[in-house]
Amino acid sequence: MHKRWIVAVLSAALAMPLGAQTPAPITMPAGNYVIQTRDTGANAVKVGMVGWPFVLKGNGDWTITTPDTLYFVGKLVQKDGVATYTDQACSEPGIYYIRKEGNGYAFDVKSETCSADFAKLLFVPGKPKK
Repeated sequence: MHKRWIVAVLSAALAMPLGAQTPAPITMPAGNYVIQTRDTGANAVKVGMVGWPFVLKGNGDWTITTPDTLYFVGKLVQKDGVATYTDQACSEPGIYYIRKEGNGYAFDVKSETCSADFAKLLFVPGKPKK
């Protein structure tokens, strides 16, 4: 009787830490992405970059191309699930937590900067449909 009770207690004790573990840090891989919005409500229309291509290179350089073929460039340095984002318009980098959201990657603000709107976006692997 005591053996069953001890086994049950040990099993429960071992199971708790496993469930409480935090997920491994995520890195957004280099590649082609389509910008989507994380907001599916009425505010989704306010995100003017929906459907635009976002290309992330292995060295962290990125490019966004507008429908008028204007280019925006910057850098996304990733380490241990944290991304440091810079672009040509921001003097201070944005710091974000990276996470998988649906079939794309999302960024949650860790440090507020001029690039805080970056957190409204979802980066879905693929190329835009023409």
